[in-house]
Parts: sequence; structure tokens; C-alpha cells
Amino acid sequence: MFLATQQTGILQPFAYVLGKILEFIYNGFTALGVYNIGICIIFFTIVVRMLMLPMQVKQQKFSKLNAVMQPEIQKIQKKYKDKKDQASQMAQQEEIKAVYAKYGTSPTGSCLQLIIQMPILFALYRVIMNVPAYVAPVKTLYKKVIFSLNATQIDKYFSHKKIGMPSKGNINKYIDALTAARGSDVSLKGKFTINDILAVADKGAASKIKDINDFFGLDIGLSPNTMVKMGMISIVVAMIIPILSGLFQFVSVQLSTKMNKAATQADGGLAGSMGSSMKIMNFVMPIFSIYMCYILQTGIGIYWCVGSLVMMVQQVFINLYLNKKGTDAIIAESKAKADKKAEKKKEKKGIYREQVLKASTAKADVKDSDQMSAEEKERRIEQARAKAASGSGLAAKANMVKDFDEKNK
Repeated sequence: MFLATQQTGILQPFAYVLGKILEFIYNGFTALGVYNIGICIIFFTIVVRMLMLPMQVKQQKFSKLNAVMQPEIQKIQKKYKDKKDQASQMAQQEEIKAVYAKYGTSPTGSCLQLIIQMPILFALYRVIMNVPAYVAPVKTLYKKVIFSLNATQIDKYFSHKKIGMPSKGNINKYIDALTAARGSDVSLKGKFTINDILAVADKGAASKIKDINDFFGLDIGLSPNTMVKMGMISIVVAMIIPILSGLFQFVSVQLSTKMNKAATQADGGLAGSMGSSMKIMNFVMPIFSIYMCYILQTGIGIYWCVGSLVMMVQQVFINLYLNKKGTDAIIAESKAKADKKAEKKKEKKGIYREQVLKASTAKADVKDSDQMSAEEKERRIEQARAKAASGSGLAAKANMVKDFDEKNK
């Protein structure tokens, strides 16, 4: 279902940027006379995956480094296997930390890349699900369709007693209802679908909406499950994209496993329960992908299929590039970057320490000055007077000359 309201909260800036990218792609295709969201989603997926390429390169680099590090880490773990006291555990952690430092990485090296990608992926799903909210020309078409209906038609097709007739303030809810969203304020009556409304709405806008939503007979804005329930397509047609998604997901997982085989072997083949869990997940994830693409909008299914294909191609070329570069070169590069980063941290820490020392010295000087004005001032004045009286000052010498002249008159 297309929703007409933009994402809020922490994902808002990510969704806004991705929405602008999708809108730019849509405007580019419409300039060529192509009105189709499905094609736009395909190109949108490719662009986003290319933007995320540096993070994928880092992930695969970490896999290469991990293959080299694991034998050393396993030796340390074996060394402390039967030692459960706190001192031994802390020593083990320090030795493992030293191994990661030796290769210029950290235990969170791979996880960090995934964490960075998560808000981007979540925002991407929202943009694909909420196309009219982010692509202004698409929303304009939906508005034209709604506002072209008369009062009788609105009452016939929509349940809308809570908010009244369509207006600028509630138009988003009518658009949501058009795309089969069951809201509490507005919804389609009975078995009416968007096609029933497009049949009686503004012909120009209705025709373009049909074009942009149609992807080889599938409605981009509806889930395969919804289309089957509405009688729009058969279950066989509805399962095409979900099954393709599951298939591509399975191939992608197998390819990734094969490429990281060296790291897996170095890690003892992920023996035991962990290895069994990984094997189970390799089959569960494709099935999960099939299910999600069946209950979510067709647009999400297209993204999932294209995304998996693009990732497979990227994995192959990145792996070829890293193999050509060599593990030694990757280690040297990683270590150089880590050393440079550590040097910058030390430099920054030194500058900060110097600033703190200057600030503390300045405060001490101010404090001494304040104390002198209250306590030392009188003492120093007395010292100056005593010095003058002792004959060491100019005033004393002047007095001596005066006494001599008096005596010799």
C-alpha cells in the first residue's frame, strides 16, 4: 500500500534524502515519457546499493582479516580455556585485543558497518511503501483522482463519516484508503478497489496512475496477498516475485558463505551449535523473504529481488579485487589506517591536555593576583619602605647628601 505521510522521528532525515533520490529518478523517466514506479524502484535500488558499496567493501575486508586473525585468537582462547578466574579472563581479553590491534581492526569492525546500514535500510523501506509522500508528482495524481469525485461517489465508495468530505487537511487519509490501507477514519466500502474508483475518476490522472502502478500485470502499491483476495490475480502470478526473492536470497547467502569459506575454516568451521544455527538460518532466511514479499507491497518485493542480485554482483567483483590485492596488502593498509587514527587521537588528546594546563595556570595566576591584593600588598609595601630606609634606595642617598651639606655650612 502506498501511504501519503512522510516518515517522522530518527529515520526522517534518511527517508527525506532517499525520497529525493527516488523523486529525481521518477522525474527523469517521466521526462522520457516512461511512467512506471516499478522501473523507478529498480534503478533506485541500484543507486542506493552503489552508494552503500564502500560499507560492503569494508565488510569483506574484515572477513579477509578475520580469516588471518582467527587462528591466533583460537590459540589465546585455548590457552585460557580452563581458567575462569577474573584475572585470567581479563588477560585473555587484553591478548585478543592486542591481536585486533596488530591487524588494525577491532571486534566491532563488521558489526559497525551493519549498524550504519540499518537506519538507511529501514528508511528505504518506508520510502518505497510511501511513494506518494516522497514523489510529489505521484501524490498530485492521487489528489486529482480524489478531488474529481463528487459527493455521491465519495459516499458510495468510502466510509468517511468521522472526517467528512475530502479536503486539503484530510487528503492523505483518502489516498491511504485508495491503496487499501484500512484506517480508522477513511476506508473503502465493501469489495471496492482502486480500479473501481479509477473507472469513474478524472480520466487523465486515472490513466497515469494505472501506468505507474502496473508492473507486468501486478499492482506495485498492493501486496500479492491483497491482490489475490481482491480477485485481481491468481495465486500462481502472485507468488512469482516472492519466489524469485527467496531464490535470489538463497543464492546470495550461498555465494557469501563460499567466499568466506576460508574465514569459516579458520574459525574451526563454526563447529557445534553455532555452526548448526548458521546452516538453519541459511534456509530460514529465504523462506522468510518469500513470506514477507507475499504480505508486503509488490514494490518491496521488487526491491528485495533487485537488491539481492546487485549484492551478488558486488560480492563477486569485490572478492576478485581483494584477492588481486592480496591479504598482506590489506593487512598493511588496515594497520596504516589504524596507526594514523591512533596518532590523530594522541595529537588531539595532547592539544586538549595543553589547553587544560593553560586554563589551570591562568586560573592560578588570577588567584595569586587576588590574594596579593588582599594579603601581600601591605607586606610588599613595608618591604619597599624598609629597603628605602636602609640606605639602599635613592631617597637614602639624597638624605646623606643633605646631612653633609648641613655640616659644612
